[in-house]
Amino acid sequence: MSFKVSKILAGGEVARLLEADGVIAGIGRPSAWPQPLRQQLEVLLGAAFPMFLIWGPERILIYNDAYRPILGDKHPGALGQPFWTVWPEVRATIEPIIEAAFSGAAAFYEDLPVTLHRKGQAEPACFTFSYSPIPVADEVPGVLCVCVETTSAAQERARREESERTVLFLDRLTRATSTLPSAEAVMMRAAQMIGEHMGVAICAYADMDPDQDGFTIRGDWAVSGSTSIVGRYRLADFGEMAVENLSRGLPLVINDNLAEIAAHEAATFQAIGIGATICMPLVRDGRLRALMAVHHKGPHFWTDRELALVREVTERSWAFVERVASQAELADSAAELRRITDAAPLLIAYIDRDERYRFVNRGYEAWFGRPREALQGQRVRAVLGAAYDRVKPYLEAALAGERVTFESRVDYPASGPRDVQVDYVPRRGADGGVVGLYAVISDVTERIEAERALLQSETRLRLATEFGEVGLWDVDNGDGALYWDDRVRALFGHSPGVPVTLDDFYGGLHHDDLEPTSRAYAAACDPAAQDLYDVEYRTIGAEDGIERWVAAKGRGVFDAEDRCLRVVGTAIDITARKQAEAARDLLMREVDHRARNALAIIQSIVRLTDAADPAEFRQAIHGRIEAMARAQSALARTQWRGGTIAEVVREELASAISTGARVRPSGGEIALPADQLQPLSMILHELATNATKYGALSVRGGRLEVSWASERQGWSLAWEEHEGPSVSAPSRSGFGSRLMANLARQLDGQIDFDWNRDGLSVRLRAGAPP
Repeated sequence: MSFKVSKILAGGEVARLLEADGVIAGIGRPSAWPQPLRQQLEVLLGAAFPMFLIWGPERILIYNDAYRPILGDKHPGALGQPFWTVWPEVRATIEPIIEAAFSGAAAFYEDLPVTLHRKGQAEPACFTFSYSPIPVADEVPGVLCVCVETTSAAQERARREESERTVLFLDRLTRATSTLPSAEAVMMRAAQMIGEHMGVAICAYADMDPDQDGFTIRGDWAVSGSTSIVGRYRLADFGEMAVENLSRGLPLVINDNLAEIAAHEAATFQAIGIGATICMPLVRDGRLRALMAVHHKGPHFWTDRELALVREVTERSWAFVERVASQAELADSAAELRRITDAAPLLIAYIDRDERYRFVNRGYEAWFGRPREALQGQRVRAVLGAAYDRVKPYLEAALAGERVTFESRVDYPASGPRDVQVDYVPRRGADGGVVGLYAVISDVTERIEAERALLQSETRLRLATEFGEVGLWDVDNGDGALYWDDRVRALFGHSPGVPVTLDDFYGGLHHDDLEPTSRAYAAACDPAAQDLYDVEYRTIGAEDGIERWVAAKGRGVFDAEDRCLRVVGTAIDITARKQAEAARDLLMREVDHRARNALAIIQSIVRLTDAADPAEFRQAIHGRIEAMARAQSALARTQWRGGTIAEVVREELASAISTGARVRPSGGEIALPADQLQPLSMILHELATNATKYGALSVRGGRLEVSWASERQGWSLAWEEHEGPSVSAPSRSGFGSRLMANLARQLDGQIDFDWNRDGLSVRLRAGAPP
């Protein structure tokens, strides 16, 4: 006799393979498998989650259809094979967990990293899974695993973390190089920082000769054990690819020069200790001007992120170098201009075509309270802040060659509205083109308000660039003024534009999250700690009462004396993610709980069922376990969300009674929670079995009425047998009666039997679900 699964599960591919009933080494043919294994297999095949069984001393693998995508091309050959034949690559990591489960110890792991061999190659993967022992009597012949692959989510987290590390590195690089006095110092510091950050052997920078072939490596940074490559070279010696890519402004990327380019070209790299390279060109005005490169001694596969990082560092470094060179060109004229303008009772400045201050007189120092070195190199937009929009048209006109004089009234927060007189005088180069302009100003804003406007503008702009479509917030640590954009207002249940204070923030936090959030904010403000503000908390909407999860990040802004001026940051809605995580965890626990309960009930049925005849014993056991399996399958189809009384009645009577014409069910679609479905299913099985053997359905003409209805404290079900054999109350309570009484208690109710002469009458009452 071949192995058969229930009709409900027969459509699955794994089920069809098992029904072929081939011999599986270590556990024989499926048709001869022990009942606990067959019963567990019914649960397994009906589950929507990826699940598998490991059975017997050979550790045989049996899985369901949902597990097939994890196997990849190892399916169907993996079915019935020893687990370590299928997954030898994870044996060192997983075997101790499995063996512990066979010893009776359940286990749960989240995002466990492993390396799997699928699709002909090794690939990293992550899994969240549980291993549960399957006890039979005093032994554990098998282990049930419920698993879900979390590789994509883990990789996404890694990408986010890498992106954050890159942003922090670029921030450190900018701060480390922005105050250096020379182009050489900038490039040397940049080479050292990117070399250490990327873990390369050498990082070098060079400038090109006018012939576009010769170049000089001016400086480099080399890790211990590598040799400096400072010197003169020819681009052609490094091969056709180097000439073609770099002259066109494209990066030269070589992962292994011994394998990717001609031998004589690779020899040039090998001679200076280079096996893999990224060389980034700098092209200006159609000409190759400079190079920046990172190298490994041996082969290295460069990632897109590494390439993007080298490109960004190159652009930032050379931008500052070019700025330094431009400043040097103006040094002579600026010295003369400074002597003249410092004596004038005006603000006098020179602004280049990029709208950067290249010169300011002493009047700027007094007006802004900052040394001229701190102003020179800044953009006009950054210095003037909101007032820039007023002067922008005049700046553009002057840079187009027109002398401009205008008056403007600017409202400054500290000193109120002030009138300023501005003259823009174009400066022309040797070719007659405008290279900049002189600005003569009789009045501007005071330093403290200019710095505050500049700081707010730059900080918000930087956060918006880094974090994209997220909410922005800003707390002034002096007066406690709070700024929220409308996205943050929505996270706290406020309408757009509604004024807010810090009381709205703390009042909107969930009580359980108030203390840790306050503690994190205090650490971000603390000059000694200067911690990153990185918290997740719940909010209770002020206007809608909705609970939301929020992830907030920020950082304190400190002055030169380590006083915290403000705390700025971002906030995003992570409610959906939190709900998904909670649902996943609940489902995993429910699956594990259901599997354990099923096994415990099976053990009780096997132990307590009494029948003198072995065939009768097998039939009783088989029927009761099938009733459990039907309930488990129904729960699996709805992912353990429950069902209805009507569905349970129809399914149980259809499976147990062939004389459907003599059965009359009636009742509404009353919802059942998951924990009531199985007890009701087994009670109906017991009653149906008794009716077909001894009751109304055992004789011609007998009838059965089953009805159910809602009650104030739950629901009730009536079982009425008519025109059957005369019945009388049994002299003692059998296992079936005891089982139904116990199952009724699981329903928080009771079951009553009335042994009428006309037929058995049963009344089942169940309490309302919690």
